[in-house]
Amino acid sequence: MIDPQQTAREHLRPDEQLYWAGTGDPAKLFTGRDGFLVPFSLLWTGFVLTSLVQIPLSGAPVPVVIIPLALSLVGLHLVFGRFFVKVHRKRTTVYAVTSRRAMIITRRGSRDVPVERTDRTITWTRGRRHCSVEWNSGEARGATGFLGGGATGRIYANTGLDGLFGQQVFAFWDVRDGEELVRALDRAAH
Repeated sequence: MIDPQQTAREHLRPDEQLYWAGTGDPAKLFTGRDGFLVPFSLLWTGFVLTSLVQIPLSGAPVPVVIIPLALSLVGLHLVFGRFFVKVHRKRTTVYAVTSRRAMIITRRGSRDVPVERTDRTITWTRGRRHCSVEWNSGEARGATGFLGGGATGRIYANTGLDGLFGQQVFAFWDVRDGEELVRALDRAAH
């Protein structure tokens, strides 16, 4: 397991204090977005697998199987694979709040926003068991904006599909000790 405190300390600047460090809860797999994604992924995969079975029975040439086979792999990722991606991310991503920044630290690097930014949304699950904090990334510009990159990133946020269609939303997802996180954010913002 990754040690969030130690990982965050390794990324501190000389003039920073660490107020909080943690991770998302790997056991929290489903969000409100899954109300659409689960039925859609089951229908998609069922349709594609049915057509994949029908192609050899119809006597179609072998190359015709390639597209439905590729689409069935996409379907299997929608049904199962994205949850493995989500669990892996939660086990390897560290969130931190310092006296100057909110940071997301992964094996590939880190991203941060100034902690004074108040354009964030704090969301609690029922019973306040998990807390998520999303920072407003502003409107997408250029080709990303034209292709819906900003909206697409938000649609797939925290589903295991995020990052496939543009940059991931800057957010701390499904944190168990949300009260401590919110206190650290409030402390740093003042």
